[in-house]
Amino acid sequence: MSKKTYTKVILGVIGVSTFLLAACGGPDYPVAPPAPIVVEAPSVQIAVPAPARQEASPTPEITPTAMQELATATPAGDTQSCDLFKNIEISVVYLDWMREKPLEFYFKIPGGVPGLEKAIPNTSNTWEYTGKIGDHLTSNCEFVSGYAERLYCKINLPAEYAYTARELSLSLKGCEQPVFKDPSTTVPNFFN
Repeated sequence: MSKKTYTKVILGVIGVSTFLLAACGGPDYPVAPPAPIVVEAPSVQIAVPAPARQEASPTPEITPTAMQELATATPAGDTQSCDLFKNIEISVVYLDWMREKPLEFYFKIPGGVPGLEKAIPNTSNTWEYTGKIGDHLTSNCEFVSGYAERLYCKINLPAEYAYTARELSLSLKGCEQPVFKDPSTTVPNFFN
């Protein structure tokens, strides 16, 4: 073997040895991190079909007069009248109950009795109020001029109702639910 070939073999062995030592974590030979491999994904295009064209349906014409007629045609118990009582703190005051006489009491309605004492515009409600204690209805409920914020009622009750807890409610004609309800009011005893 010639000296040149021998030198090349030696240099080649040294180069391979150096590489192996570096790859195996030899302390004197820093290893350069491998170059990142970049793989490009092929671009994919998805064809989205256009939505099918639909024929426009003819829009019915609405005249302003028809809309106006619908807006003003409200039933006697419109929800506007019933909703007036949502934020009112109604209380009840009983008057002296005499034996063999109807019990008289009034609903204290802050701001005035709607429809009777206090005018409510744009409503067709008849403002007929009814009170109920237990299973008995009032004979009449009315606003008395000069007694602000009071709706007076009279009711005939049996003697066994005296000084007992009963459900009390106030209803307005046309409203599905009572405008006031106390699940257990204490009916007064007879006044001697």
